[in-house]
Amino acid sequence: MNFKSFCKKYKPTQTELFSEFYDLFKSNIEIKNKNIAVEKLKTIITATFKLSATQSFANMSLRELSEETQVSMGGLYSYIKNKQQLSLYIHQFLNHFAEKILNQSDNNLESLIKTHIYLSEMLQPWFFFAFMESKNLNKAMRKYAIKSELMVEARLIQVIQQGQEDELYSDILTAETVAAHIKPLLHDWYLKRWKYKQRKISADDFYFSVMIFINRGLTSPHSINENLE
Repeated sequence: MNFKSFCKKYKPTQTELFSEFYDLFKSNIEIKNKNIAVEKLKTIITATFKLSATQSFANMSLRELSEETQVSMGGLYSYIKNKQQLSLYIHQFLNHFAEKILNQSDNNLESLIKTHIYLSEMLQPWFFFAFMESKNLNKAMRKYAIKSELMVEARLIQVIQQGQEDELYSDILTAETVAAHIKPLLHDWYLKRWKYKQRKISADDFYFSVMIFINRGLTSPHSINENLE
């Protein structure tokens, strides 16, 4: 499956995406007309991504969000009570949506990495926001963000350990160490899109290069100690 076929299978329209967002948090949203709420949520979240990318979410005020969206302060409060709640909603929804797609992928390293790269390309503003703004969450919410991060890492560890047990992968490094090295590679794709766009590297190209890099390391018959002598 390439990125085009992945999107054909999994990519929702913006209306479908925010409809699912509304359904997840509707008990906390005052507006009960779903069609109206979905359109407003689309406007609010899109503007949040825009403002946070230019001045950071920490420096963005709800007043500025109101001006950007042309939604009154009272209107905003019908959807969110404060910035922390808005940030948590974004983190929780991304985790919900990503886990749903990851659960449909095959339980092997290649499929897991491909799904993560394609997901982060499909929802790049969401991934960028969640990574960059997690440091601004309060202590309790930071724990949730960390839990989400570890969820993906746990999946990586599981499939790497299985590969080591099946003698497909080298066990020179622990599965935990390998997974910890893989995660920054995945982050780089959605945090530095300008770099890959400039070099005309597509999501498919990036996936291919990451798998070559990882597989060469995992299947190398030589120990790191030999190479350092």
